[in-house]
Amino acid sequence: MLWISTRCLKDSPLEVTLENLGSLTRGVEIIDGGVHRIPSVSLLESFPYRYSIRLPQLDINLSSILEPVRQASVAVVIERFTLAAEVNADVIVNPGYLTSLSEFAQARKQLSRSSRDLIQAADEYGVRFLIRNTGRWANYLLRTPEDLGMVSQVPLALDIGHAHVNGCLPQFLHDGASRYMYLYDCKGISEEHQEIGKGSINFSTIATAMYAHGAQGVVDVPTYRGAYNSVRALREFGIG
Repeated sequence: MLWISTRCLKDSPLEVTLENLGSLTRGVEIIDGGVHRIPSVSLLESFPYRYSIRLPQLDINLSSILEPVRQASVAVVIERFTLAAEVNADVIVNPGYLTSLSEFAQARKQLSRSSRDLIQAADEYGVRFLIRNTGRWANYLLRTPEDLGMVSQVPLALDIGHAHVNGCLPQFLHDGASRYMYLYDCKGISEEHQEIGKGSINFSTIATAMYAHGAQGVVDVPTYRGAYNSVRALREFGIG
């Protein structure tokens, strides 16, 4: 089953979004911010979905060299663990970012520290959390397979577009580190989330890797029509 990210209805209230996604899927990833900030477990329980929860990319910085900021970011993630535990949802986090490239070594240590804190908390709450690789901007961490050592005990949520624009998608797929993949298309170094078939990603290769490693696919495009078209396109590759 292909899951759908709420990105495709990002301007609609969460309740409306969940109502509309029923014709496409029974697996929904909620981007937990803005109008899709989850207000309560009861809303999620009123729909017949399985869920995953992705936390905002910029509001939380698990790599901050400012220790109070790092600790606050960890606390925000742990607070969402409590909600995720009630609906048996995975939680996907972003690794964080630098304000200066000179901070890279220190930020790596901070991300490793945050990962250890979250591993312990996830075990306590009985939830699984994953970390997503980032795009081509130099101030982001976790851009290449070589960076995975910073979070070696945390499962990877592979954003194939981010890996593609960083020129390392084949390495990520070969390593087989991910059981969770964000599916969309893109061209060249553009990180625009396009519907499947509109960019330059080889989805035959993606399909092979997904089946080889039993990966869960999440369609992550910016429009409902794009999500619908992407689901149809992926089925032609035997995905979904």
